[in-house]
Amino acid sequence: MAISLIKKSQLYFIFSFLLTIACGAALLKLPFMWRGDHPLAWIDALFTATTTVTTTGLMTVPFTQFSFFGQAVILMLIQVGGIGIMWLSASIMLMLSKKFSYTDTLMLSNISDNFAVTRTEGMTRFILIYTLCCEGAGFLLLFPAFLFGSTPVPEALWQAVFLAVSGFCHAGISHFPASMIGMGLIIKLTVAGLIIAGSLGFYFIYDLYLHYRRPARLSVQSHIVLFATCLLLIGGTLLIWCIQHLAGQPVNWVDAFFQSASARSAGFTSVNMDTMTGGSVALLIVLMLIGTAPGSTGGGVRVTSVALAAAAVFNTFQGNPRVLIRHREIPLSNVMKAFVLILTMITLIAVGTVLIQSLTRCDSEWAFFQTVSALTTTGMELRPPQDLTTEAKVLLITYMFIGRVGLFTFFLFLLDRERRSRLIYPKELIVVN
Repeated sequence: MAISLIKKSQLYFIFSFLLTIACGAALLKLPFMWRGDHPLAWIDALFTATTTVTTTGLMTVPFTQFSFFGQAVILMLIQVGGIGIMWLSASIMLMLSKKFSYTDTLMLSNISDNFAVTRTEGMTRFILIYTLCCEGAGFLLLFPAFLFGSTPVPEALWQAVFLAVSGFCHAGISHFPASMIGMGLIIKLTVAGLIIAGSLGFYFIYDLYLHYRRPARLSVQSHIVLFATCLLLIGGTLLIWCIQHLAGQPVNWVDAFFQSASARSAGFTSVNMDTMTGGSVALLIVLMLIGTAPGSTGGGVRVTSVALAAAAVFNTFQGNPRVLIRHREIPLSNVMKAFVLILTMITLIAVGTVLIQSLTRCDSEWAFFQTVSALTTTGMELRPPQDLTTEAKVLLITYMFIGRVGLFTFFLFLLDRERRSRLIYPKELIVVN
């Protein structure tokens, strides 16, 4: 029965995203959604719908050429994709005062294999409140910042709303062709704060909420998320600042901090990417691959997977056959899943880089960066895409979808396929070096 529910939840999750993307593309293709000189091609409408629902941010057409109605559709798709259709549906049911059936609750709880089924309904309500509070706070800070920048009130209102949602959901899309380059300090710090708030993951925020409501020990996962987030933000900021200064292309501390936060799946840029040195670009790729926390609006292999892999390596070097974190033993199955996800990500990036380079006239650096950006749903661009063929666009659409839905579904597949054999086999060592 449980396995059947997991399979249903996988199909529900996949087809919900596919249906949303298809509806989004059809809406964006309507004449009054677009105000460009030439009609919007179907492939570009599909690409835009996919990049918004998956909260990636890669664009093949200028965002500013969409009409107000087109931008409103894009905003709606970003919000739906950021929260996740399953969680959004659950929130709608709660708002309509409908109770979950046991089947609905179990299906929703399969998003995390270690989250208590009894907490699903309370967490779903909390997700909606947390999202609205973060985006509301971002709007309250961004709106006066745009007004003080001599932006007309209606335009400032719309830009603040859109940027607050786009920042929290890690979409990386804004009304400004140069992204966050040249923006004021308040705007950059507010967007960076929204990015961080969206990257922590709902599991961490809810665990923190329960911890302060009923004082109890934070889970090991929450400790990992908190430590990894601080380490990546501080370490990324220091390294970007140092690398750029040593190369004679200095950036200020605010921009270094913003790039460090944004590279973990948001995709906004506050500095010209042409001024980023090879070392900084390599660091951005690493941050994109690591990504955000589970249950967040971002992508990547997740900080928990990287932490488990690092802990396994550290314990192995110490001669410890078990994986221990904060005086807790992590099941071997958990560690194996982390390694499988990392290996799967690396394999997909290698294949995608080769295919992108063969389908477009680009160098290997651009192909590699673009592939990582699409698969990790970051949306950061090394430089604007040129002469992207239809085949290349389809490939990037596929990778954005895989990055947002595929790896998650693959993880559920691993849960589904888990079998415990009653047989005990003799052990045999294999030389690995």
